[in-house]
Amino acid sequence: MAVVDITKEFAGVVDSHDAHRQNAAESGKGVSQAKLFCQLAKKRYDQLVHEKFIVSDLYSAEEADYWKAESSTWDLLERIYALRVQSLAAGDDSCMSDDSGDLGSDCRVPEKNASLTTTDFTRAQELMASDNLLAECAELRRWLEESAPEFQPVETRKGYMFYTRKSIKDRERAAAGKTGSASNAVDRVVTEADPDSTSRQRKALAHEDAEYETSLVRTLFEYVRRGRAGNAIDLCIESDEPWRAASLKGGLLWRDSRLEPEPEIEIETENGSSMRIDDVEVKDIDIRPDFPAGNINRSLWKQACAALAQDENNDLYERALYAALSGRLDEVLLVCESWEDHLWAYVNTMVETQIDLGIKDSGLLYTPAQSTTLSHIQSKHPPVRDIKLVLEALSSHDTPALRQEANEPFHRLQSAIVLNELPEYLGDYARRMQTGDLDESETRILRFVIHSALHVRGLGFELPADAIDSLIERYIDTELATQYRELVASYVAQLQPGKRTEIYARFLQGISDSLPVRLNLLKVGANHGLDTAAISRRATELVLSSLETYSPLQGAAFALAEPAAPINDKEHGQIRAIEWITSNSQLYEYALVETCRLVRRFLLCGRTNAATQLLNSLPEDF
Repeated sequence: MAVVDITKEFAGVVDSHDAHRQNAAESGKGVSQAKLFCQLAKKRYDQLVHEKFIVSDLYSAEEADYWKAESSTWDLLERIYALRVQSLAAGDDSCMSDDSGDLGSDCRVPEKNASLTTTDFTRAQELMASDNLLAECAELRRWLEESAPEFQPVETRKGYMFYTRKSIKDRERAAAGKTGSASNAVDRVVTEADPDSTSRQRKALAHEDAEYETSLVRTLFEYVRRGRAGNAIDLCIESDEPWRAASLKGGLLWRDSRLEPEPEIEIETENGSSMRIDDVEVKDIDIRPDFPAGNINRSLWKQACAALAQDENNDLYERALYAALSGRLDEVLLVCESWEDHLWAYVNTMVETQIDLGIKDSGLLYTPAQSTTLSHIQSKHPPVRDIKLVLEALSSHDTPALRQEANEPFHRLQSAIVLNELPEYLGDYARRMQTGDLDESETRILRFVIHSALHVRGLGFELPADAIDSLIERYIDTELATQYRELVASYVAQLQPGKRTEIYARFLQGISDSLPVRLNLLKVGANHGLDTAAISRRATELVLSSLETYSPLQGAAFALAEPAAPINDKEHGQIRAIEWITSNSQLYEYALVETCRLVRRFLLCGRTNAATQLLNSLPEDF
């Protein structure tokens, strides 16, 4: 497997998208740039994992973790800004101007969509379409679910409570006198094999069944944590627990295709415009169910789930499972370990609560059943509507490990993306880099910070130009100037126009290679739209001013050097400085003045050899 040269690959993505930034911002297709960056990071991560199984000493767990975190962050950036680009294209800038992060503060459904016959499913879609923050939180939850680490699910086991039912039969035989007396262990086992027997009789299942049930509910929770409720339902059915599968399906939103509007499906034509496809084709690809589906009493089901979650006699992960399904926070936090787990718990509660409120306040024609018997259920952690408060609480958490994890570089950057505080983050990052306050882990993400800023700016969002410029300059000096010189022009072209000439000229000032190599760097700059004439002139000025000048020799000290005598390094550098401007015919007039001035300086110092070599280096048509 060939090693990915990340520096070159990222520069290639920047070059390929640079000429199309405006079109990307207008069409909403610019998110593909972040996807390409994500794919590159993921490819590097896969290579490191592959090396682990080939040559173990080449594998670095820390480096693999870094690339996994970077690819995950690119994924988040693409998801969130895809929504913001859509809002920007629609003329709604609330996602960029709302600093409160208060979920549901502007949760309104357009009047044209309001209807007494609206189903819960349609209402939830309308809520997502009308509230940018809710849509972003839902996408954040989806990202947290899909980026969760892999886990080992429990194996499928046929035969419901096999060992418990065997124990019950053994007890019945003992009671009938057919066999010996039952053991104490058997006495502690339930006498009825139904799902509620343990809570009703306050007894346990057989040891083997209890172990499996513990692993099963842990797996079910892990599936729900990863947004894979369908896998959880399938596992229950395959393990001969269809009743538990039914208890999980109660969260499906009620919908009825007879009450839902026809889907408005558009396709893109060859010339890039959109057109509505005909009704026949719509029916062919309509994914709406033929019959009513979902749970019209979803709110009642959630109350029952909350009651199960609050029951301390249930397994911890079973409580967390039903708490997550009901949008309850308390029991989910009990099993959370990582920063992502905690954030998912809060965001899941925020999204579920807001959807429930939206459906409840919509005044639908079909009202679900009400119940007051579960009104005693209380929560220590009420739903939080402000995502910023959640992230701040995690960064100052009482648990040192969680607090440290929340302040890791990528987590801080992810928080800035979620809160739409990327401009503030860039300003702070650039300031701390200039003052030397960044630690090694923060300095390492410089490449990511720069490319994320270029991507977001290319989508049409305003970012602090001075901060981006200072970061690009540092990136050029530390990463590109020595090993990737042909990539420098690509990043200089991203600077503000007034800085491009000076920065590229300073870069060329340090190049002492042969003339063809240096002229090629000028050609690369021209390909990226840089003003090579102004750059050549400025590079000459910088080189000549940096080299020590000679004082004219007088009297007996004056002596002429032999024309064939070798010249020193400073004279060689001055001659090469003139080559920058003699390589461009547009600068011949300026080059003539500078050449004459330098020849005169050489002659006054008796350096006829240097003057001769300078004149011999001039082009034939000069």
